[in-house]
Amino acid sequence: MKVSIVVPVFNTEAYLPTCLDSILRQTYTDFELLLVDDGSTDGSGALCDAYQKQDARIRVFHRQNGGVSAARNHAVAQARGEWICFVDSDDEVKPDYLKVMVEAVCSDRCLVMGNLSDDRMSGNLREDITLYGQEMVRYLLDTSALFLSGPVAKLFNRELLMQHGLRFPEGIHYGEDMVYLFNYLNLIDAVAIRKDINYLVRMRSGSLTQGYYAYESEHACFEQCLEAMTRFVGRLEGVSAEEQTRLVWSNKVADAFIRCPKCLYAGRQTFGFREKIRLLREIPEDYYRQFGRWFRPQGFSSRVITALISQRRFCWLLILGSLYEKTRNMKNH
Repeated sequence: MKVSIVVPVFNTEAYLPTCLDSILRQTYTDFELLLVDDGSTDGSGALCDAYQKQDARIRVFHRQNGGVSAARNHAVAQARGEWICFVDSDDEVKPDYLKVMVEAVCSDRCLVMGNLSDDRMSGNLREDITLYGQEMVRYLLDTSALFLSGPVAKLFNRELLMQHGLRFPEGIHYGEDMVYLFNYLNLIDAVAIRKDINYLVRMRSGSLTQGYYAYESEHACFEQCLEAMTRFVGRLEGVSAEEQTRLVWSNKVADAFIRCPKCLYAGRQTFGFREKIRLLREIPEDYYRQFGRWFRPQGFSSRVITALISQRRFCWLLILGSLYEKTRNMKNH
């Protein structure tokens, strides 16, 4: 069973050899390695070419910078494997990374999920378990598994991806991983979870997205996550409408929603104050109500912001939110 390992590369020259060497040391050897140089301006592209000369399993694609989603989409379209596996170019994997996941495949319509070394999320998968149908849906919704919404440490069936035209959304700059995963969940009948940590996340300055993007991007992420998660929860039988709503908003949707109002005061937006108010008022009132009911803020400032959002106190939200961000930025500098 051939696996296509997809590694998007952008200016990670310092970390790329460690990443690629770890992949080439896999105990499961039936794979191809697709490196997509996404317009790197350092020596990453040359490194990709050098590795390609050393191993026939490596294929390199050089593209103009189009973002990680476009790079991943290009690689999946070019892949020859039956299964797709993603690795970030500044991370590394243990020798049994592929072997453990390949052995867990239980059908052509499944997702294999592995654990991460990330301190924030490494405890989210606590058992080796394979589930089907209703049990799969309920387990993923009731545990913290879906907080591992990134594409790494997973196996995706390429035929399913291509048959249904599933792609990473290129118009979204935050949360595209969630949208991709949630849409894939609606195509499958089984999930295989493995608790062993075989994927090592490198925590480096600037490697994580801390800021906010354009309102259009943040709002599109929320809407697509809401739609996909609503369909996934809808697969449960005998569940009340209220319980369905709770399950939808408790599984990352509220996290995506809060970025919509927050980006208007914490991000670099060009809207004037009145325009920001108009955008906030265009969001359906029910979204604010469900967000306030199911979102669980941490810390005093987060509780204040959550209350202002859920109660639709837009003027106070923009004023106090802006002051908070300015104060926080001053402390950080």
